[in-house]
Amino acid sequence: MHICFFFCNFARFLIIIMLQQHPNTEFSINDLRYNYVIIGAGGYYLVGYHDIINLPCVSYHKDYYEGYDSFIERQLVRWCFSRKVNRFIHTPFSWFVFPKLYPHHFVDEKPLCFLFFGNTQQIYQTDYLQYLRRTYPSSKIVLYMQDIVSQNHELNFESARRQFDLLLSYDKGDARKYNMEYYPTPMSLFSVNPLPTLPDTDIYFCGKGKDRYPLIHSIYKQCTGMGLVCDFYITEVPVEAEHVEGINYNRPLTYIENLQHIVKTKCILEIMQGGANGYTPRTWESIVYKKHLLTNNNILDNSPYFYSLGHHNLESIEDNSILQWIRNKVTYPKEICELISPVNLLKFIDQKLSAF
Repeated sequence: MHICFFFCNFARFLIIIMLQQHPNTEFSINDLRYNYVIIGAGGYYLVGYHDIINLPCVSYHKDYYEGYDSFIERQLVRWCFSRKVNRFIHTPFSWFVFPKLYPHHFVDEKPLCFLFFGNTQQIYQTDYLQYLRRTYPSSKIVLYMQDIVSQNHELNFESARRQFDLLLSYDKGDARKYNMEYYPTPMSLFSVNPLPTLPDTDIYFCGKGKDRYPLIHSIYKQCTGMGLVCDFYITEVPVEAEHVEGINYNRPLTYIENLQHIVKTKCILEIMQGGANGYTPRTWESIVYKKHLLTNNNILDNSPYFYSLGHHNLESIEDNSILQWIRNKVTYPKEICELISPVNLLKFIDQKLSAF
C-alpha cells in the first residue's frame, strides 16, 4: 500500500512539474504548431471541451450541418453520408458537400490538424479524408476513440488505421490491443445553474444498464437501507429485468440535466462497464464539481487523478464507512483539475505529431 501511494504521488509530482513548465495559458496555446479543426459531437463533449472551443487555434464542430444554411443543403449533406444511400451511390453530392464541410478560419498560417472523434465514422469512412489530403497536403489527421472499439459496430478499425496519422484511445486496454496512444477523455470546468426544483441527494447515478444493472440495483438497495437519499437514472434496462421502486428507468437526461443533478448531490456513483479500462466522465465530474466518487474503477487508486479524500471504492458500502465520509465536503487540488483540461490534449497531440 505504501509503495503504491509513493508511486501515485511521484507520478502526480512529475505531471505537476510538466504543467509548471507548460502552464495552461494563452502563451502555451500559441506555441502549438497546428491549428485544430475538431470534428466532435454535442452533449457531454460541448461541456468537456469547453476550455478550448473558443480558442483562436481551434474550430470545433458538433455536427456536419454547420455551414449549410438551407433545408435543401442539409438534405444533400445527409444523403452524402447516409449508410443506406452509400450502398448504391458512394458519397453523392460530394462535389458540393466536401468543400463546405466543417468551415474554419484561422488568423495565422499554421498547418491544420483534423481531429475526428471515433463516433464520427460516417464521415471518416468515406472519401472525405482523401479530399482533405489533396486540399491540405501539409495537414495531419488524427482519430480519437472515446469509447471502446468493440462498442462501435459501424467502425472498420483496420481500414481507419491506414488513413490516420495518429490514433488515440481513452481506454488503456484498447490502446494496448490496437496499438494506439493512450489519452484519457478530457473535462472542462463548466458553470451549471442549480435547479431549485431538484432535491438535495446523497448519491447520484446516471447511465446505461448494459451488463451492470444488477450491481447498480444492489448498491441502491444497500444505500437506501442505510437511510441515504439516492437519485438513480438507468437506461437500456430490459423490460423483463427487475425494476426497483424508486429508480428512474429508461428516462434519458440531456447532459446539462445530468449536471443539474450532479450539483445537487454529495456523491456520484461510477460503475464501470465490462471490458473498459480507463476513466469515465463521472471521475472528471467528481473532480470538477467537488463531489465524492463511489467507484469500482480499480485503476483510479494508482493514477495521478486519485484523491483519497474524495475517491472511494465500493467497500465503503460493505463496511459502512460511507456514512462517515459522505457528510464531509470535498475540494480537489488545483493541479488535479488542470490535468484533465482539454488544453493538455492539444499539447499531447501537438507533441506526438511534431515527432513525425
